[in-house]
Amino acid sequence: MLLEPYSVIFPEKDEPVMALQLDRKSGKIPKGDYGFIEFYCTDKGCDCRRTTLFVLNEKMKEKAVISMGFDPDDDLAGPFLDEFHKQSPYAGELLEIFVELINEYPEFLEAMHRHYREVRSKVEGKKYRGKAFPKPGSFELYVNDPSELPSGFMDIMKAIGAADAFTPPKAGKTKDRAGSASTIRTLADRYYSTYCKPDIAIHQFLQDELRAYILEHDTFALEICSLLVELCDSEVDEDRIDASLRLLSDMLDILRVELERGRPAAKEHMGRLQSTLAQKIYVECGAANLCAAVSHLLLSSRVELLPVLHHANDQRLLLDAHHNGLRDTPPEEVMAGVFRGIEEMGTSPFEALENMLQILALGNPDMQIDLCGRMLHAESRLVRDTAALMLLHPMPDVRLGVSQLLAADSSNVTPETLRRMIITRNWFPEEIRKNIDQAVSNARRARIECASLPNTPAATVYASPVDGAFAQSFMTIVPDGKNNISCSVLLKRGAGVADSFIIPLPTKKELKNFLDMMKQEGAFLETSTEYLDQRVCHSLAEGAALGSAPSYWLAHVAELLGKDQWKSTAFDARRELAFMRAELERSAPELLADKSRKKALKDSADWCYEHHFADSWFEDDAELDKVVAAVLKKKRNNHDVEFLAVSAVIDKILEKRRQIWLERLTLNALWLKAAKKSPLPWHQMFHLAEIVADTKIPLADIPLMESIAIQSLGAHLSRR
Repeated sequence: MLLEPYSVIFPEKDEPVMALQLDRKSGKIPKGDYGFIEFYCTDKGCDCRRTTLFVLNEKMKEKAVISMGFDPDDDLAGPFLDEFHKQSPYAGELLEIFVELINEYPEFLEAMHRHYREVRSKVEGKKYRGKAFPKPGSFELYVNDPSELPSGFMDIMKAIGAADAFTPPKAGKTKDRAGSASTIRTLADRYYSTYCKPDIAIHQFLQDELRAYILEHDTFALEICSLLVELCDSEVDEDRIDASLRLLSDMLDILRVELERGRPAAKEHMGRLQSTLAQKIYVECGAANLCAAVSHLLLSSRVELLPVLHHANDQRLLLDAHHNGLRDTPPEEVMAGVFRGIEEMGTSPFEALENMLQILALGNPDMQIDLCGRMLHAESRLVRDTAALMLLHPMPDVRLGVSQLLAADSSNVTPETLRRMIITRNWFPEEIRKNIDQAVSNARRARIECASLPNTPAATVYASPVDGAFAQSFMTIVPDGKNNISCSVLLKRGAGVADSFIIPLPTKKELKNFLDMMKQEGAFLETSTEYLDQRVCHSLAEGAALGSAPSYWLAHVAELLGKDQWKSTAFDARRELAFMRAELERSAPELLADKSRKKALKDSADWCYEHHFADSWFEDDAELDKVVAAVLKKKRNNHDVEFLAVSAVIDKILEKRRQIWLERLTLNALWLKAAKKSPLPWHQMFHLAEIVADTKIPLADIPLMESIAIQSLGAHLSRR
């Protein structure tokens, strides 16, 4: 049975969603907004006369899945909680409220009946002729338990999952199911249908379906490439092309996460996608606009680019030069044309470099360094500024080469470039930093004035928590004339400053929509500029230690915010805990009492269920899969199998990653401490971090860690 959201089946309709708003906690249900998203079967010939409702919170996280038939006398009429989906601890209470709403407001049920008829009519291509539904309000619904399945059925299903029966087959082994409803083309159509009316919940469902398709079909890479080439060659609206490019972007993100989690076949899938893009987009198609768009996605996806892409891009550039007659053109004329092209890109060196990289970033590093050397001696200030920004090029070889060029001769840099070198020198590993210091000294000897930073603007900073992937986002809203812009920075363990970008917010409506999006997607809290400074410096230190560098857009963010003191400062969890303890000893020593510590420990059991900051606090990778599968397979007939699996997650996964969880909790204590309005007293998170720091205390004795293990087991089972 293929279930699809009503809003995806009918994207042109804008019908309200049944919703629940709680101003305070109700039973176990946290306060907040909850939407009941209707899903219907789209199999041809089916007349199941029922709906499945996914209950999502304001962050679009699934908290209950309700199954309901429209014929009250049917054994499976329900409504009941669907056992084949992960349910939150308060799913039963959400079901009870749902039943109360349906009984009190029959129009909700009338709308579902109408939606069902519309879906069946669209699927079958003719008017629905099924028997009439019982009149809403003429009977009362009650909460039901799901009908009993054959003895041991759920145990069998879990055992099948534990035996890796659903592990994606290896390349060359898969076959499309007969009558398979989804292809990349149909998924792209769904992306397009929601492109002009973005819906976070629907997008997440589409991503889940895309992930399943990628892992089950070897043809996914060829399908997306063929679709993009076809759209590029035809006259279609730009939104359809952009929607398909967004699908490719999601594809890259899905495979990047699969690689990070060590999933089987992830490396093979990523290799297949990049090889197919290289051949079909860069070599066989070669359309400049499409290649530039795909290059932009690849560069912003934070995936490791394979040599096959670089070779394909070099081949394309050589063919373009041959077709355009540039191979026989004097180098001076070629460079003059390049410089004119850069000047036509506008007045911002950051935007000029972004446009350049879409064409050149996949090319040979030596070629790019040579181009930079020529640009540094151009007459145009914009061209010279753009060249110097290549210090922050995505390729380490190019970064080093550009730093050597500047160290050898910086007599022609602009005052703005001198300022940027001074601001960014501490962002680099020592080898590049020495070259920048030499370049700065040479520029000063050449009597080049350093441009001053603009006045520090009034800024409003929002920060997300440090999530389960150890990522944290900052959005800083600053005035831009009569409008606003967001200076956005993404920090991630293992990368440092993973990304940064500028988002224009030209109207009050766009600003409001942007702030609403932050609340839905990331549990952002308004925070201080000092906390932003602290976290950026932590991440710069991590990046420098890894030999990487942030995006050139971070230099622009620093300029816009008036930040010239961002320096690499390594994060030390135990040092930060000592600072926080000292502060509590001075200002509120009663919060260090044993009573306060015990309360924090007890309350932490509910954090994963009551607070959005802990929504993604679980482990989900190949190592966890292996540990859980071993327990489920060995103990499949044991009634305590799930308890045993949770214990195994704590002992074999969380204990090994204790230091990582210590750092995550410490950083989140700092996040809560800096927040203007915190959802939790920061000293409670501090207590949990200190307890985790004490290796004499088993993690099994910490309620929060038990909840994290339960969440981890749930994530594993939900993928089976």
